[in-house]
Amino acid sequence: MRRRQPHGLTLLEVMLALFIFVVGIVGVLAAIPTGVRSAEQVILQDASIHLAHSKFAQFRRDRVDPLVDLISGSAYMTNKQEPLNSSGDCRDFKLGFDVDNFDDIQRYEWKVEVKPVKGKDAGIAAAPGHLAPSDTAGTAMMQLASVQVTVRQKGTDDEFTFTQYMFSYGN
Repeated sequence: MRRRQPHGLTLLEVMLALFIFVVGIVGVLAAIPTGVRSAEQVILQDASIHLAHSKFAQFRRDRVDPLVDLISGSAYMTNKQEPLNSSGDCRDFKLGFDVDNFDDIQRYEWKVEVKPVKGKDAGIAAAPGHLAPSDTAGTAMMQLASVQVTVRQKGTDDEFTFTQYMFSYGN
């Protein structure tokens, strides 16, 4: 008579399967913080794009002269923009001008930096046959300025910086 093989799994097989299962679960759980951090970065990036775009649009709407109006302490920055917040170098966003329906606007702050563009392209000369604003010596008066708006999430080092070039008509 033949002996019947027992049906079922041995204790060793069950423990091996359980070990493989636990390693897989731990791997999935270890990936969750990375996914959450990536999602937070995407949310900040999306908000930063929208808020920086709004600030640049506001500067264009107000027809600012970047090398005059956007420097710290100027009449424009003092009277038309938000005051510096407790961080000392940034300003809070205030509701209005394209951010009225923005969720959690109080989580973000911004700052602006302006630098003249130096080099042979700094003074904008007229193309042949066209007139460019110039002083009495015939030197082009328009100056190209690099305007950087940095949007930061309060309480973190997370920030995004956006640059646009604007013309300055100052001296």
